[in-house]
Amino acid sequence: MIEDSVKAVKEAEAKASELISNAKKEADAIIQKARADAEKILADVEAESRKAGADRMEEAKAAGEKALARAKEESDKDVEALKTLTGSRMAEARAAVIRELVG
Repeated sequence: MIEDSVKAVKEAEAKASELISNAKKEADAIIQKARADAEKILADVEAESRKAGADRMEEAKAAGEKALARAKEESDKDVEALKTLTGSRMAEARAAVIRELVG
């Protein structure tokens, strides 16, 4: 009877030891998966942040190019207007110089 009790206790201890070992292995696996998941989430967030920054940079570049094109267009119009104004004034200036020389 005592031998049966001792045997039952030893079997229970062995089973408990096995359960503890299995629980530790499972806990380690859960921790490793959690770390891997956290690293993936962090990598995804970093990639999204980089992409969002690149997208904003492209938008700013496009806006800058549009503004530059509008400014060039306005500048070209101003140059043409000045050429027209200068052309008519140049003719007046030539006529005035010729009048002074002849007159």
